[in-house]
Amino acid sequence: MRLLASIYLLVILGLPALLSQELAAQDDIQVVVSIDRDTIGMDEQATLQVEIIGETQNLPAPQMPTLSMFEVYSQGRSSNISIVNGKVSASVTYRYLLLPLKPGTFPISRIAVVHQNKRYEGNAVQLTVASSGRATSPKLDQRATDSQGKTRDYFMEAVVDNKHPFVNQQVTLTLRICFAVQHYGSPELQEPTMTGFWTEVLGNKAPYYQTIKGRTYKVIERKYALFPTQTGKLTIGRSAITATIAGRSRRSRDPFDVFGLFGRGQEITMRSRPIEIDVKPLPTAGRPKDFTGTIGEFSISASANKTEIEVNQPVSVTFKISGVGNIKSVAEPTLPELDDFRVYRASSSENISKLKDRIGGTKVFEEVFIPKKPGRLMIPSVSFTYFDPYKQQYQTVRTRTITLNVRKPEGYVAGPEVPYIVPDMTIGSRASDIRYIKEKIGKLRPVGQLIIFSPVYLVVNALPVLVMIGMVVARRRRERLAADVGYARSRAAWREARRRLARAKSIASVDKASEFHAEISLALISYIADKLNISPYGLTSERLAELLAGRSDDEELVPDMLRFLQECDFARFAPSTITDEKIDRALKMAEEIMVRIGGVKFV
Repeated sequence: MRLLASIYLLVILGLPALLSQELAAQDDIQVVVSIDRDTIGMDEQATLQVEIIGETQNLPAPQMPTLSMFEVYSQGRSSNISIVNGKVSASVTYRYLLLPLKPGTFPISRIAVVHQNKRYEGNAVQLTVASSGRATSPKLDQRATDSQGKTRDYFMEAVVDNKHPFVNQQVTLTLRICFAVQHYGSPELQEPTMTGFWTEVLGNKAPYYQTIKGRTYKVIERKYALFPTQTGKLTIGRSAITATIAGRSRRSRDPFDVFGLFGRGQEITMRSRPIEIDVKPLPTAGRPKDFTGTIGEFSISASANKTEIEVNQPVSVTFKISGVGNIKSVAEPTLPELDDFRVYRASSSENISKLKDRIGGTKVFEEVFIPKKPGRLMIPSVSFTYFDPYKQQYQTVRTRTITLNVRKPEGYVAGPEVPYIVPDMTIGSRASDIRYIKEKIGKLRPVGQLIIFSPVYLVVNALPVLVMIGMVVARRRRERLAADVGYARSRAAWREARRRLARAKSIASVDKASEFHAEISLALISYIADKLNISPYGLTSERLAELLAGRSDDEELVPDMLRFLQECDFARFAPSTITDEKIDRALKMAEEIMVRIGGVKFV
C-alpha cells in the first residue's frame, strides 16, 4: 500500500515537470529576417521578409521597430504547416515594402515576437540607400501632373522602346497604371488596338511602388511584344482600364452603414494616348540573294539521326534555328541541289520563349535525305541569312557538313534512279502489290463533271470567304474610326450635315426665318470643319476662304459660299424681308454648295 502511494506521489509531482519541458520544447520559436537587396536608389524599393518558424500553429505576428527612414507598406503574409511523424512544424512569412526617405546606410534590427511571455528576436540586416537611383522620365512626371500643376490620384501611360523599327523587328509596348490612392479588386483592362502588328503578350510585372513628383504611386505594368508586318506609319490605339478607387466624398451615405464601416468606392476609367510608329523597310544594299525575310539574331545547326545507312534508306536531318526575334516568321533554310540524294520535307515545329522582355525560341525543320548510290556522301553546309536590326546588317550563319557512309546493299543495281532488287523478289503478272507500267494507255476521257466546277460548289465555298473579307474590312474600318478622330469626323461629315439640313427643313417657315438661316449656316460651316477636323466655332468667312483656297478646281465655289453665308447673316438680322420662296431657295442652295464642297480634296 505504501509502495503504491509512493508511485502515485512521484507521478503527480513529476508530471508537471515533464509537461513544462515538453511545452518549453514546443515553444521554441525562430525569427529569420532577410532583405532582397542590400543597396537601392532613392527612387527604388526593397522587400523586407520576416519568417517566423515554430512547432505550434498559433505563431504570433512580429513586432516591428520604428523605421523612420523608410515608408513601410505591408505586402501580406503566407503560411506553411507540415506534420511529419505526428510532429507539427509551422512557418509564417511577413513581407514589407520599404521606400527610402533619405540616403544613407541603415541597420534594421530588433524585429521580434513575443510568445508565452518570452521574447524571440531576429537577426539584424542592413540596407544602403544611394543618393542616385532609378529616375522617373520627364513624360511620366508630365502624365502625373494635371493642368493646374497638381499630382493626379491615378493615371495611365503607354510607351514603346522604339518608334522607328524595321519591319518585323520587335517593339516592346509597356502599359503603366499608377495609383496614388487605394483601389479595390482587379482593374479591368481594354487592350489597345494593334492593327498591322503580330502581337505576343509578355506578361504582367509584379506591382511595385515608385515616387513620382514627390508622391508615392503603386505601379502595375503590362508588356507586349509587337512585330510590325508592314512598312509606313502604324498606330497603336488607345488602351483603357476601369477600376474602383476609394471615394473622397461621403455626402451620400448608405443608410445601412450605421457606423460608417463600409467605404464607398468610385469607378474611374483611365485611357492611354495612341502611339504612332514609323516602320522602316529593310535596306536593299548588301541584301543576299538567299535572304528570306527573317529579322533578329539567330544561329543554325544541323544533325543527322544516323550516319551509317544503305542505299535508298532514309536518314533524317534536323535543322535547328535558335535566337531572338519573331520565331514564327523564320523561313526554312534553302537547300542546295544534291545529285546524290532525293530530299523530302518531313515536318517543322517551333518553341517560343520569353527572355528579358524579348521574344525568341527555336524553330526546327526536319528533312529526309535518301541516298541514290553507295560511298562516302556529303550533305553540304547549309547557309541561313537574317537581318540584324541592331547592327543594321545582313548576317549569314552556316551549319557543319554532315558525312554519311552509304553501304551497297545486296542486289544493288547501279543506275541513277533504279532501286536495288532484293533476291527472291517476284515482279510479274502474278504479283499482288506491284504491276507493270502500261506503255499504251489508249484514249483518255473524263468520267463525269468535276464537282469543283459546279455552280453550287463554287457558291457554297465562296460565300464564307466573301463574308470573312467583309468582316475584316468592317473591323479595320471600325478600328480606324476609333483610333483616328479626324478620319471619323471626315467620314461622318456628310451624315451630320444632312441631319442639320433636315432639322432646318423642319423649321423652314417665315415665322422662324432667323432660326432657319442660323441652322443652315451652321450646317455648312460644321460640314467644312468636320472635313478639316477643326472646331466650327469662331470660323469667319475670311478664314473659310483661306481654308478652301487652292483645294478645289471649282473657281466659283468660294465666292458662292461667301455670298450664301452673307445672305444667311442678312436674313437672320432682317427676317421681315424673307418669303417662303427665299427660304426654299436658301435650302436648295445650301445643299448644292455642300455637294460641291464634297468634291474638294481636303487631304
